Amino acid sequence: MDRMLDLVISAILKYLPAMLANGTPVFVKNGTPIDGGKYFIDRRRILGDGKTWEGLVIGLTFASIVGVAYYTFCGQVVLLIYSIVLGLGALLGDIIAAFIKRRVGIPRGKPAPILDQINFILGSTFLVKLLGIDSAAGISITLSEFLLILIIASLLHILANFAAFKLGIKPVPW
Repeated sequence: MDRMLDLVISAILKYLPAMLANGTPVFVKNGTPIDGGKYFIDRRRILGDGKTWEGLVIGLTFASIVGVAYYTFCGQVVLLIYSIVLGLGALLGDIIAAFIKRRVGIPRGKPAPILDQINFILGSTFLVKLLGIDSAAGISITLSEFLLILIIASLLHILANFAAFKLGIKPVPW
């Protein structure tokens, strides 16, 4: 039991910047769309109104706050960089998912099961691995942690969206 608890805590700490970066843009209402209202060659919006510059900034801000906390407690500036890159990867993963959803005809605000829950974990993991930031920070994301965080993130995503809907932050519970 202790091993599982350690694994859960480790996975959450390693992905906390990504989880906050992904979860905080919902607080932006009527922001400036990243795609500028433009349409792709398929005559559908590139991303839609839900992906905004303000959301990107607030997501990166919260990832950075976690990084500052990690730096404060551990004294390693590379943990700040890790948090920012992880947050950026999470946001890029979400942006790519929005692009994919528009291409297959899923309108903004409509669910894309599995894709909606894991896009930010895939994006954040890909970016830190691509840039080698995890290794530079002395962080080894194990396969067990990665798979566990996919499950945890999926459950938290569902719960957080339902709570945001009940609180009137989101117009839909997904």
